[in-house]
Amino acid sequence: MRVFFKFFSFGLILLLLVGFVYQSYKSYVDSSSFEKSGEMLDVGGYSLYVEDSGSGKVNVIFDSGMGDDLSVWNKVANKVSKFSRVITYDRAGLGWSEESPKKRDSKAIIEELHSILEQKNLTGPIVLVGHSFGGVNMQLYALTYPEDIAALVLVDSAHEDQINRMPRTGLFQKYVLKFGMLAAPFGLPRLYLSNTSPEERAKKSTTKHQYTSLDEASYFPQSLNQLDTLNPNYGGLPLVVIARNQPSSEIQNKNTKHYIWAGLQESLASRSTDSTLIFTGERQHSIHKVQPEIVIEAIQTLVNGF
Repeated sequence: MRVFFKFFSFGLILLLLVGFVYQSYKSYVDSSSFEKSGEMLDVGGYSLYVEDSGSGKVNVIFDSGMGDDLSVWNKVANKVSKFSRVITYDRAGLGWSEESPKKRDSKAIIEELHSILEQKNLTGPIVLVGHSFGGVNMQLYALTYPEDIAALVLVDSAHEDQINRMPRTGLFQKYVLKFGMLAAPFGLPRLYLSNTSPEERAKKSTTKHQYTSLDEASYFPQSLNQLDTLNPNYGGLPLVVIARNQPSSEIQNKNTKHYIWAGLQESLASRSTDSTLIFTGERQHSIHKVQPEIVIEAIQTLVNGF
């Protein structure tokens, strides 16, 4: 038995060492393998990666969902940049951005975004676009810095009541995913992240990115509370809510997560007297990746109205 544990321990240590070397090497290679068309902007002792493209009288700013980098917006941003100025960025600790010593809650995140937009010296109206957790950030930004915010687009956005109302993720699934993220120094995420976008996979595979995603998740309840405290209401601000699936009135089973989610999205749309609610009819949460045309058309409709 002792011999078995000796060989098992040796094998495990060797496996971890190989994984660590592999992860370190691949991260180094990835950092220089992809063209970076953007710039690094200092936001208080650390820098965030920002891409600025297109031109026009309207500025469209994008924020990604939890654990995502700016590349998830490529299909939408490339088309929107044909008729507007577009700014996408990696939140601190994600993608090509440097890590931040600050808590990864929405309040800290919007202060970093505000620093970016101030440095960009934007003139003209601003349209904020946020997906999932990014939708929480953009709502908080619109409430904190309402000047020059001309419209808000929420793409299957998180809602401050969702933790209490949505079914909980199974413990097994939750801890398996967390284990995979914690094992990032040994290259485990590289084994299960999608190969459809090599750049996205490279950026998400880093230990920095995975650990920051865990930090954002741990502060997620606090971020929701920060938004809830402000009692979000946007008056007559143009608001577009794009949600997966169907309206709650078309869902027969009232006990499903789809029915609850639809109700939360309808709640978001009620926060403005000038709102549009769009249901995609499909189950995918990443609407901007699988149905980008819906997001592009919504943004273009808003831009044409300014």
